[in-house]
Amino acid sequence: MTDLPSSLAQMRGAWLTGGSAIEHCPDTWRSIVECEDEPALVALAGHAASVLFRPAPATPLAVRPLLPRLGLRVILETERARFRRVLAHKTGAVTGHAVTSFMAARGFAPHPADWLPSPGNDETAEVFTPWLDWVRGEPEAPPDLAMTLETYDSFPFASRCAALAARRRSDPDAARAIIAAKARTEPAERRNKLVAILETKLSVDDGEFLASLATDRSERVQELARTLLARLGRVSGEDALATELAAMMTLGKIGLLRRRSRVTMTPLKTSAQEARRRELLGRVSLKSLSDALGATDTQLLEASPVGKADVLGAFARMIAKTGSDAACERLLELVLEDKEFPLAEALALVRRRRPAQARAVAPRILQRDDRFFATTLAFVGPVGEVTLAALTASPSFSALLRAMETARGAEDAKRTEATRLVESGLDRLGVLASPEAASEIMARLAAMGLSAADPKLDMLQLNAALIPETRP
Repeated sequence: MTDLPSSLAQMRGAWLTGGSAIEHCPDTWRSIVECEDEPALVALAGHAASVLFRPAPATPLAVRPLLPRLGLRVILETERARFRRVLAHKTGAVTGHAVTSFMAARGFAPHPADWLPSPGNDETAEVFTPWLDWVRGEPEAPPDLAMTLETYDSFPFASRCAALAARRRSDPDAARAIIAAKARTEPAERRNKLVAILETKLSVDDGEFLASLATDRSERVQELARTLLARLGRVSGEDALATELAAMMTLGKIGLLRRRSRVTMTPLKTSAQEARRRELLGRVSLKSLSDALGATDTQLLEASPVGKADVLGAFARMIAKTGSDAACERLLELVLEDKEFPLAEALALVRRRRPAQARAVAPRILQRDDRFFATTLAFVGPVGEVTLAALTASPSFSALLRAMETARGAEDAKRTEATRLVESGLDRLGVLASPEAASEIMARLAAMGLSAADPKLDMLQLNAALIPETRP
């Protein structure tokens, strides 16, 4: 008699082709069922497949610890389906990271059956770090364990970085000492992440350790160390490049009563020269450029620079990469005051600011944002606390209302594009608005004829449902 698995395979093949499986079944089964009793044979085959055979795991099974608890409330069961729909939105206007960060800021977490961080996702909000360690299969850190040189190895890596970042904010010298002692034992990618923690409260005291990384095995770590040293004014080997770059711009004076220096990006003759200038702005530090122009960093940033948008963007990225915190703050303030400066080109500057500082500029960004709130979201993040007055005063809100009218009455091609813009704008509104603003906006949209059940409102409805505990 053939073995049972082979018999079952032959029986299934016979049924798939519309034939009888009697002649393919095991001899013992044939004596049990009647000659033409196919239903009985189907029952036997089904029972055998479900009881006698168990699927073997592709890899050995491992016992996993329980999922760590977070200091957040899990969203209500009634909101889980809406959260899943939000993650499934195809507009691309709001990422899953933005949605979960917005929820965490409100004091909520998704249900773990609906979302867990990806093992390779290093952008996960810090509050989800225990879950990130869990999905990576790393052991949970002991509760209430302080980060010290002795306890460093007791933390899984994501929690280790979070604890070191917190220690850096409270005791910069202690955090640097731990990183200096332990970073060299880590692989290159992890070493780079540890050194990046020194960006917070960077000071001249960090210079010696950063200089020691010039011989690090990883080029990425070397580059990061050079960048941080440049922010401290410690650069070398850039004189020739800085001189070449300085020749492509001028530093002049403007103003009658209050004389100020201003950088002007000199128009160049060829696209190759323009490309070379952008390349140099990516390679030269602010300190080297200032020296080549015979000025100080402060003098270069007395007025908003002038030039083509792409060159201004490269200049802003140079400041964000190699300038001090004060230089970044100054240029961002100039950009916000200068309506001619393209806001989107200054995005790199905001990434150097602390979240609270970024949120403070939201009303000013909204006044100039006509891209369906895309610029505001890029600058301030999914804060979930922007007021109704600030949102409705934005050109983006007017553009959103116009797009809604177009989506209802235009020809097919225009209607499709308008619908896409409306969906994107509403998704961004959903992570920017305060809960009160979200509720009021939905009421206004309902008055315009948009159904409360419309999936385009999912993010706004989720926003309105997640009320922080601190609110009445």
